[in-house]
Amino acid sequence: VDERVRGRGVARALLGAAYQEARRQGATRMTLRVLGHNTPARRLYASEGFAVEGVLPGEFLLEGEYVDDVMMGRPLDG
Repeated sequence: VDERVRGRGVARALLGAAYQEARRQGATRMTLRVLGHNTPARRLYASEGFAVEGVLPGEFLLEGEYVDDVMMGRPLDG
């Protein structure tokens, strides 16, 4: 979500729509990947029930620095 509109519930609404569609299609869990240094996104996902399920250290070279790829997942039971 663009920084100019963060904090207005846009990301949470998008996640809610994704959960609903995933359930409609029969999914029982959802996974995602997020850059390790993206603290705002990681906090949002944790608040939505996602837990870290794995980390690929230094997976991506971005702007001259290696960053982790964090894998997160959560059940869709509810």
